[in-house]
Amino acid sequence: MKFLFALILCCLLAVGNTTLSFAKVTEPPPYEGSPALKTMKSLAGTWNGTHLMQGKELPASIEYKVSSNGSTVVETMFPGTPHEMVNVYHDKAGKLAMTHYCSVGNQPHLDLVAMEGRTLSFSLSSTDNPHLGDEGHMHDLTITLTDPGHLQQNWSFFEKGKQGGMTTFDLVRVQ
Repeated sequence: MKFLFALILCCLLAVGNTTLSFAKVTEPPPYEGSPALKTMKSLAGTWNGTHLMQGKELPASIEYKVSSNGSTVVETMFPGTPHEMVNVYHDKAGKLAMTHYCSVGNQPHLDLVAMEGRTLSFSLSSTDNPHLGDEGHMHDLTITLTDPGHLQQNWSFFEKGKQGGMTTFDLVRVQ
């Protein structure tokens, strides 16, 4: 009986070591991504400041987190509030794209259209948004990292094919 128990224990240890060795071998290296994705990764942390919407200056907070082995950046706007929104940045066919999970209930997809220095310009994807039609949605986004501690975002909202409003965020890194 002791021999059988020892044999079972040895088998379990062998299987466990094989499983651990396999996990180490198959672990992928961190995803590097496009230069634009690398810029977005550099934003990881918490940013506070203001946003100007419809002529009113209001407090704003945005958190950035690198996720999925470095292949995405998750941006949480107004974290912990009823107006919380999430944006996910990722490379699509080698070029940065993002999905905006809006508080109005839709999810427009935006593609990077230009990167000049540390300014990223996005516009509504021409192929990924047939569901939006005339529905109000975020249409364009410009992100400018003026220096490692200062960030500005300019969002444009479209409705029925026309620009409806602009929102500007001015943020300072706090973490």
